[in-house]
Amino acid sequence: MQIQNSPCSWQPPGPRQRRRSYANTNGTNGSPCSNQPHQATEISQGAGSAIPHVDLPEDVLQHIHSLMPMRDAARAACVSRRFLGFWSCYPNLVFSQESLAARKQPLLWSNEHRGQYVIRTTKQVLGNHSGIGVKTLELKLSSCNKDDISSSLLDAWLQAFVKPGISELVVLLPECDAPDHQYNFPYSLLYDETGSSLNSIQSLCLASCGFHPIKGPRMLGCSRSLTKVCLQKVGVTGNELGIFLSICIALERLNLSNCSMITSLKIPCVLQNLRVLRLRLCSALQTVESDAPNLSTIRYEGCCPLLKFSLGDSLETKGLKMHATGMEDMIQYTGSNLPSIAPNLETLVLSTVDEKLKAPVMNDKFKHLKHLVISLGKWGRFCAGYDFFSLACFLDACIALETFILRIEDGFIWYKRYLVVGKPDENSLQSMEEIPELRHGGLGNLRKATITGFCSAKSLVKLTCHILERASSLQCLLLDTSPGYDRKGSSTDRCWPMCLEALRDAERALSNVREYVEPKVPAGVELKVLGPCSRCHAMDAKAMEEAESRIPRGCFQYQEDGSLALVFVQPRS
Repeated sequence: MQIQNSPCSWQPPGPRQRRRSYANTNGTNGSPCSNQPHQATEISQGAGSAIPHVDLPEDVLQHIHSLMPMRDAARAACVSRRFLGFWSCYPNLVFSQESLAARKQPLLWSNEHRGQYVIRTTKQVLGNHSGIGVKTLELKLSSCNKDDISSSLLDAWLQAFVKPGISELVVLLPECDAPDHQYNFPYSLLYDETGSSLNSIQSLCLASCGFHPIKGPRMLGCSRSLTKVCLQKVGVTGNELGIFLSICIALERLNLSNCSMITSLKIPCVLQNLRVLRLRLCSALQTVESDAPNLSTIRYEGCCPLLKFSLGDSLETKGLKMHATGMEDMIQYTGSNLPSIAPNLETLVLSTVDEKLKAPVMNDKFKHLKHLVISLGKWGRFCAGYDFFSLACFLDACIALETFILRIEDGFIWYKRYLVVGKPDENSLQSMEEIPELRHGGLGNLRKATITGFCSAKSLVKLTCHILERASSLQCLLLDTSPGYDRKGSSTDRCWPMCLEALRDAERALSNVREYVEPKVPAGVELKVLGPCSRCHAMDAKAMEEAESRIPRGCFQYQEDGSLALVFVQPRS
């Protein structure tokens, strides 16, 4: 067996080049509305013959002006009368500290001053706008002081600019401690009173406000156009949200974050186009039930395990991605239910952090599943009783599987935290009698298997040997003892760092591969074993060894709660 280093393209950084600074000569001082309209002149005036005059049609110039970022469009309006005429109908109004360059303005040292600048500039810009032709209105005011934003001011802005033709509406307000003091978004804006009102809006994003849909005889104007809804820290109940969702028949993406009033989420079957569902830190959420037939991406980050999770009786999608934090039985649920409710599934990606893995009861088979990716999450919080070999039941039901990827985060920590004595995961390893009968005959079509984060756990070695024994069509098996050679830092292009203990465990894992895995590799199967990248992780190891040498008589010990603590040992007198 030839052990290779993980491929890495990292190179030491070269000498930094000094940036050349350019002075701002347009007289705007970075402010989109610092010049008043009467100061506008033609760009070509006073420029002599150096700038040729190009006479373009008005509609072409207006289209060019509409494509400019808001600050550039405002600057153009300050220096050209022709562009000034287009400014009152500029379509993309985005107000935030970033779009208004609040951090670059002089004398705005505190966040409070920058927030006041954003409010003041927003009032000036909207006051000079006609309200006609607006396609995007983004009021990103979350960094402002809530006392500077009155409900009457927000109502006036929304009434003036949320009109037919608008496609994107974003209202992000400062966080409010008391829900009773939150601004209530005027739900009546979305009513279809004229037969054509707001039938163009496609995206609605709200933050830190109340949202209270009610049943009524009038239909929403956006019911057939709204494709994206994002609610963050919004005061809305599960019943109110259900009323709203039952009308939005064109919805494709639903994001809910920190909505603490929702205890139960029910997604109706009328949402035929819903593809993406993201739920994050909704503290009161206990049940999630979805009947959307084409849901393909589910991301759940919860504060506590769900009491009930259901994807309905019929899921027509061919590809499904599920990520869960705070959900202890995601793999069990998918193994026990997906074969029957998603019979056409071809690609399945599972990512879980708090999984309490047990062998799922596989009553049915994945008849068409060809690509399976399982990522077992960080921090080792689901280590107790965890057994990698229990995944054999899941793989056994994948009779058409062609590629399998298992990503393990910080696997070496799992057994170190919870097993005080004995070999790695010796106490948690399930016997063959405890594993349900492998009767589906899966893995027969498996061609390529990859395991990253391969550690020295005994059950992981057993799972690897099981794959070698059952996968009669296997062509390549890749075992990577690092978190993954294909995962590098975007800024440094270095491999993900590994602590000294992880590097030592990688050596033990390589020894296990030589002793237990390599002898079972059939003829014609290519075994690739990747050790930690010698270039990147050698620096990690050296730095950590130097750090350990500077700690006098100290050692790291795992505590009962699984945390890592530095314990100093006093020398005997």
